Amino acid sequence: MGSDGACGDGYGKGRPVRTAKPRSSERGVVTFFVIARLVALLLGKSYNPGQPTANCRVCPQDQAACAASVRLGPYPQSWEERMRRLGHLATLALLAACNGGETGGSISGLLVLPGAAPTPSSLTTLNSAQSAGGPPEAVPGEVIVTLEEGVSLQSVTALRAAGVEFRFVRRIAGTRMALYRAEGLDQNQTLAAAQQLNRQAMVAEAFPNWILRAQKTPNDPLYPLQWHYPLMNLPAAWDITDGSSPPVNVAVVDTGIIAHPDFQGRLLPGYDFISNPAEAGDGDGRDNDPTDEGGDSGYHGAHVAGTIGAATNNGSGVAGVSWGARIVPVRVLGVTGGGSFADILEGIYWAVGGTDLPPGVPPNPNPARVVNLSLGGEAACPNEVGRYFQDLANLGFILVVAAGNENKNAANFVPASCPGVLTVGAVGPQGRRAPYSNYGTRIDVMAPGGDTSQSFTVGGQTFPAGVLSPVLDERGNPFYAFYNGTSMAAPHVAGLVALMLAREPGLDFQTIRDRLRNTSRPLSASDCNRPSGDECGAGLVDAARALGGSGGGTPSPPQTRSLTTYVVGFYCTNQQDCFPYDERRSRLEVIQTSASRIPFTLASLAAGPYLVAAWQDTNGNQEVDNGEPFGFTADASGRPRIIPLRAGEALAGLVIRMRPAEAARLDQARPGIPVQPLEKLVRDRF
Repeated sequence: MGSDGACGDGYGKGRPVRTAKPRSSERGVVTFFVIARLVALLLGKSYNPGQPTANCRVCPQDQAACAASVRLGPYPQSWEERMRRLGHLATLALLAACNGGETGGSISGLLVLPGAAPTPSSLTTLNSAQSAGGPPEAVPGEVIVTLEEGVSLQSVTALRAAGVEFRFVRRIAGTRMALYRAEGLDQNQTLAAAQQLNRQAMVAEAFPNWILRAQKTPNDPLYPLQWHYPLMNLPAAWDITDGSSPPVNVAVVDTGIIAHPDFQGRLLPGYDFISNPAEAGDGDGRDNDPTDEGGDSGYHGAHVAGTIGAATNNGSGVAGVSWGARIVPVRVLGVTGGGSFADILEGIYWAVGGTDLPPGVPPNPNPARVVNLSLGGEAACPNEVGRYFQDLANLGFILVVAAGNENKNAANFVPASCPGVLTVGAVGPQGRRAPYSNYGTRIDVMAPGGDTSQSFTVGGQTFPAGVLSPVLDERGNPFYAFYNGTSMAAPHVAGLVALMLAREPGLDFQTIRDRLRNTSRPLSASDCNRPSGDECGAGLVDAARALGGSGGGTPSPPQTRSLTTYVVGFYCTNQQDCFPYDERRSRLEVIQTSASRIPFTLASLAAGPYLVAAWQDTNGNQEVDNGEPFGFTADASGRPRIIPLRAGEALAGLVIRMRPAEAARLDQARPGIPVQPLEKLVRDRF
């Protein structure tokens, strides 16, 4: 349906400005109102788009729907009703509006997507009934059941679920588990029946009678979301060694470490090498506390460390590449996410057991054989630094370095271009070079780094196709997030090197480098997105082959789809809290891109005050759901910041850091909790 007359340049049904394809335009209009409603929530304001202006009329066919949309009435007083209203915003898309006022200005900047994750509680509902790449095979119609304490197997000869009766077959020897069987079910129906049985009062646990094959798979409940491990053939490698004996020390020279259940028993004493107290953010300079203080760090070091060696096969959280690696956290990057090269070099020296240390710095009692450096900058490698790294390599230390995220030649980045290091580029979920990854013949190998502009589905839930690993949430609680970057690719290789050294402790740098290269799966020129596949080094690492296994063929990548990012410039009716906003002067941009740093421009803007907000719709349902990336222009305290725009002004350089939409998680709050405290909580968090 089109709009007529004065509505032609505005937001008619399914027709946002500057959007050509009808399907994505329709999504954009609905999205406009979804973002408006969420920003209103953040500001603690009621939301009403108001009546159309006098010089812009609603398309005749939509008069009734538009009237309904402006009669929404008082803002709902329960959070559950608020979230339901988000689902009804399609009605609001019928409201047409026009361009108006003085135009010609613009606001542009950068969206920073560190990746987002659903809440841990929603993730754990997947349980261990899933494995990487989808559910494992199961015997149709058979489930293994453990009854609650006090319920005897003899008294339960049958269980009913999914409309069928499961009959007792036998007790599994040496356990409290029993096998039950029903006729006429396929594998999917069996999985559904097991889920129903799990909800029955007398059942402690039920799961399908899986068909297990010769691959070692951890029982960590979030492992099904770590698509990046099967992509590098890691499950087959774990059948050869899981790295538990002997454990290998791996230093993570990064932003530091956090308190998190997935690091329990995995950490060795570390050190904070940040010499600038302001950058350190902890009130002093160097000390023996490598805790990540947050800020703009994104808990990057913890995310990296989790990939290398999160506690694995412990029935909790995520899995690490090496089940036995011990992490030595070395903090060299501070609250801005940066750190000095001098601090970094000294941190590396301390990590490997150097003794000629600055005054007051004690030696590392647990020298690391492997050092992960998910950091870098665009500069040539200094000769002395190159000699230093080569000397470390000659001594048997393995430095694994991220290639960089600028989609440029890695030969122009440090430390990626230095000799004596393993330089790692990134592939996305389909095994092709990630759009951000640096390239060039200096690349040694590629590893999974993720692509959060794509998504994949497990257990009926949709997630960004990034690398999943531990971080903290906005309140400082343990959390898990999907990040992407060569920073995420490097620790896959560092963890793999730890597996290799656990199996063969005598391996030296050159042998490890050669073996990784010789056993990798080459990328074609097309998959590398370069004139030659050689610009992706030897290709994607194959963990099983690197450990001397056969590799077992090429793993199937997960099915993915593109994600859409929306940016809205709300024209504020006042400069205190923005809402209600002037719809006809507000602007929406719909972005389809494969990047974790997304440039945006809101053009043809009238002079006046604006609040800019952005949202990435992870699952494509046009609702702001738990964990989806959301951000807005903010002041130093994190409160929404309204930006004045003069007539014809081109305002550039805004940076919007997108984070999981914590406000949307409040729908899990206890029913009946007062609205005002909820709104205050949202304001405090943002």
